[in-house]
Amino acid sequence: MLEKDKCLKKINLLIIFFIICFSKNLVAENISAKLINYNKSLKHSSALFIQTNGESIEEGVIYFGDERIKIDYIKPTKLTLILSEKKGVYINHELKESQYFNTNKSYVRFFFKVFNKNKFTDKSNIMVTENTIEISESVDLDNNFYNIKIIYENDPIKLRKIKILNDGETLDLGFFNYNIEEKFRKNFFSMVDPYLH
Repeated sequence: MLEKDKCLKKINLLIIFFIICFSKNLVAENISAKLINYNKSLKHSSALFIQTNGESIEEGVIYFGDERIKIDYIKPTKLTLILSEKKGVYINHELKESQYFNTNKSYVRFFFKVFNKNKFTDKSNIMVTENTIEISESVDLDNNFYNIKIIYENDPIKLRKIKILNDGETLDLGFFNYNIEEKFRKNFFSMVDPYLH
């Protein structure tokens, strides 16, 4: 009788363990599906943002297109970044000059993986609390290590913050005042140098 009780207890513990593991997987799959749907809904939208590195504050607007992201810095300096999965352009409106760069070899590729491709890798850590969903990943680019966090408000899901930590320096972007279903003109995300004469 004592052996039978021990065996039943072990079986019950094993069943409880499998139920917990299975329910955690279901919750993770459910959260991933919600994030994918939300990220898809960001296309054709915009949001205001505030960016800080602890020493300075910048303000602007971010626009989410089908395959490109446009970031207009308004204060203190008027700058524009247009990013695609493979390339980007940095436009300084005060100096009237543009500089092109490869985004495929920068941490920007992580954002395209999450926002445009809706892919979360095995390296992506998803943490869910009552109020937030946080996706974090460490990215190694030529021995430069970046810890990146994307923080969403939970229920309803809404992008609230991106945090990038590199070599002790932190860059925070906070998002607010969303405009959904924006109508962008045809060349709105164009990477052609606007000051090319």
